[in-house]
Amino acid sequence: MTKDIKKVLDSIQSEIEGRAEYDIKEMLQSSSAYIRSKAVKELATSDISVNRDQIESYLEDPSYSVRKAAVELLGKRGVDDELLISMLDDPNETVRATSVKYITELGLLDEELIDRISEDPSGKVRKALVEGLIDQGAEQKELKTFENDPSNDIREILKVYSGQISLDEAELLQLPKKLQKIAFASVIKARDSKALKILMEKIKVFNTPSLKAIAIEFLGTFPEELAKDALMGFVKSDDKTVALAAVKAYGKAFGYGSELLPFAESFVQDPDEEKRIVGAQILKKLMEPSTVELLRENLNDPSDKVRSVIIEALGNMLDYSLEEIVDRSLTSTSTRLKKAALRATKKLKLTSVEDRVVHILGSIKEENSLRILAVSVAGYLKYESAIPQLIRIVQTPEISGKLRLAAARALARVSPRQLLELFGVS
Repeated sequence: MTKDIKKVLDSIQSEIEGRAEYDIKEMLQSSSAYIRSKAVKELATSDISVNRDQIESYLEDPSYSVRKAAVELLGKRGVDDELLISMLDDPNETVRATSVKYITELGLLDEELIDRISEDPSGKVRKALVEGLIDQGAEQKELKTFENDPSNDIREILKVYSGQISLDEAELLQLPKKLQKIAFASVIKARDSKALKILMEKIKVFNTPSLKAIAIEFLGTFPEELAKDALMGFVKSDDKTVALAAVKAYGKAFGYGSELLPFAESFVQDPDEEKRIVGAQILKKLMEPSTVELLRENLNDPSDKVRSVIIEALGNMLDYSLEEIVDRSLTSTSTRLKKAALRATKKLKLTSVEDRVVHILGSIKEENSLRILAVSVAGYLKYESAIPQLIRIVQTPEISGKLRLAAARALARVSPRQLLELFGVS
């Protein structure tokens, strides 16, 4: 039976892929450039095979948006370097700039190409090259060609990258966020105690929350012996922006260890919603048994974002007192809460909420992602009352392919015989 089930599931998968391929082909024939470009974008992220002739036809489309999407397809799949480079001759600067982006990312740049792109009449294209080189960690001498570029944007990027800028708040605020981040790394090249002192002073005097957050994120790149205590000090700050940025930087650099427990406990009881969310997320990561009561106390939080994290946290800790809350959350108008409740249902292996789960998976009013999750839960817990709905989903070609396949897999677990009968396998 196992082999037969696999054959059925494979046939459903093939049918879904065939339907998706047909739909994309139909879209490519549309008179709307928007629809054609959308089709090419979908191709880029699909497993549908595309030959060179097809790609060339997309690259010759009269609409620049379709050609741009085709360049992205080439870049994401990495299938034809020659074709990608040829798009540097496209008449549209956006298409050429997109080509430069992927040429750089794929490591196709050589001196000849750099010289060729640096002579492009479009500042947008040259800027894409400069940004790509910087992202690849180019040395100053590699960027010397662009020192006298007529583009103000390019000269500003080079000024920041070379560290010819102060960390003055007013000056930093004139820059886009990406350049603000580069500015810190360019000006503070060392990662020693002296550099740490400079950075700490800047964090204290900045008034702009976003700049404080960027500076603290940069602090996380310092050696552990310097950054750990400094970040922990900022976690204690009364300034919400500073405290949250420090927690995130600390977690990213050193992991979410038990040393963050007292701060998470404090955050989850804070009047500020964002702090409560972060506090709940840390408690969820830590899975510390001593926090169960605190989490339970916050199940009535006014924010569904906070409640959803807490429900998942308690579900992960197998707290069966959660059952009533899960039941209530499955009827909520909040998709976020319903998803959290479904995950908790699966963790706790609840059978008492079967009717709620089946209602969600069968409701066309619900988001596909929510229905797929409900289908997964029904299959995992072998909810027999879900069988009619699962069969209906599998038999409806118009339904989302992902949902149909999920329903078929769930049915294979709940009632494999009925799945086989659906496809005439005895």
